[in-house]
Amino acid sequence: MRFRSSRPLGAVILAIAAWLLAAPLARAERPVGIAVSAGQFNTLEKDVSYEAGWEAQFAPRRFRLAGLSRFLPAVSPAVGGLATSQGTLYVYGGFRFDLPLGAAWRIGMQEAAGLYYHDFGRNLGGSLEFRSGIELSRRLGWRSRLGVLLYHLSNAGFYGRNPGTESLVVTFTTKP
Repeated sequence: MRFRSSRPLGAVILAIAAWLLAAPLARAERPVGIAVSAGQFNTLEKDVSYEAGWEAQFAPRRFRLAGLSRFLPAVSPAVGGLATSQGTLYVYGGFRFDLPLGAAWRIGMQEAAGLYYHDFGRNLGGSLEFRSGIELSRRLGWRSRLGVLLYHLSNAGFYGRNPGTESLVVTFTTKP
């Protein structure tokens, strides 16, 4: 395996840090939210396929950084996976944070690293892939939310080939 620049080293360190920080938190407690999703994989290209996924979200954590914790959003560890209609599988671990937009609406951001397998699906260049996304959701009741998530999946230049892909999915999150 050849590296094109030193930038992939930072991506690898970020992926390892996400896995090391998310895994103990995920084992130590029960999820506070379970999300399911369905929609289009590779949504900006001609060869669109469909995907279904799930995610376990854990209790938010506040980090104390020189008294700035009141300005920083709480970060929630998350683990999940997805499968597409063309035989693609992706499992990931990472973090998300949510910002309230009034009483019912929320915008969420997520970053994750994971393992990618494709059979007949889109080849993204390698098995280590990074996911970053933004979600707009609305509260449906005391324990559930409905949202729309747009995310990008790519290897961040870690491999020689990095086509990347985008997905647009509808999400439903509930608290157990």
